[in-house]
Amino acid sequence: MRTEPGNRLRFSMKRLLDFNPLSGEKVWFEYDQHIDSMTITHEQDVSKHLDIAHARMIDENYTRKGVKNDLLHYAHVPNTVILKMKMEDGVDLFSKADEKRVFELLNTKYKRLKTTTKVHNVRNR
Repeated sequence: MRTEPGNRLRFSMKRLLDFNPLSGEKVWFEYDQHIDSMTITHEQDVSKHLDIAHARMIDENYTRKGVKNDLLHYAHVPNTVILKMKMEDGVDLFSKADEKRVFELLNTKYKRLKTTTKVHNVRNR
């Protein structure tokens, strides 16, 4: 419980719904009685993911091997960032229709997730 201006009591409840020990992702449920609102929140410490992406980006052999094998690992995108792209940017990472916009975002807003210095642009089809 919290006290707001005017000494009204505000009741809110926050509970952990799920924890994935492999990814570190947590899913929270929060209810705020004052405004009768429920919120589901996803959180994840992405620092390890950023470290992995950076290590692969500066490893020229990693990119070279990928190109040689016709499979370039372009980005390392954690679950919560996939959700953020969907909710905030309106882009579905797994949708072919959003492919161009996904690469635009990976080259700009989410460039720290890239595992290569190469830039991929999707042509209009």
